[in-house]
Amino acid sequence: MSYLIIGLALILVVFGIIFSVLPPLPGPVLSYSGMLLLHFVSPEVTFSKLTLIIWAGLVVAVLVADYALPIVATKSFGGTKSGIWGGIIGTVAGVVLPIPFGIIIGPLVGAVIGDLVGGNRLKLALKSGFGSFLGFVLATSLKIFVAVGVGVAVLWKVGTYAYDLFF
Repeated sequence: MSYLIIGLALILVVFGIIFSVLPPLPGPVLSYSGMLLLHFVSPEVTFSKLTLIIWAGLVVAVLVADYALPIVATKSFGGTKSGIWGGIIGTVAGVVLPIPFGIIIGPLVGAVIGDLVGGNRLKLALKSGFGSFLGFVLATSLKIFVAVGVGVAVLWKVGTYAYDLFF
């Protein structure tokens, strides 16, 4: 049974890393779920309470940053409220519509269109769109970093368990 739990936890970690880039599921939450699965179900592989609390805090912080960073970046690059909403709509459209690389160009195009509708000139709209794109890239990078970090912690524990089991 423990091997099945360990395998399922590792699958959750791998999907967590993948879904840090792909939007349907929150990647860091999946990776952290793998960590929790090991801790609470597998008696051989456990984590300290401090480790679980620190990783939980990082996962929550990254989830908040995932929504906040594109908005803050758009605004700091001179975007209007219409540009911010355009970036949000562009992100959703990039996920839903079958556009190649839609998740990457959606926030940029959405913020530019939103700013143009909001009354900004093209130069400022492009700057705001770049800010939205930059916020999206930064948020995605943070999600990948946290999901991989959780994955390394899980692999370390599983590797230590496997080493102790065989040697």
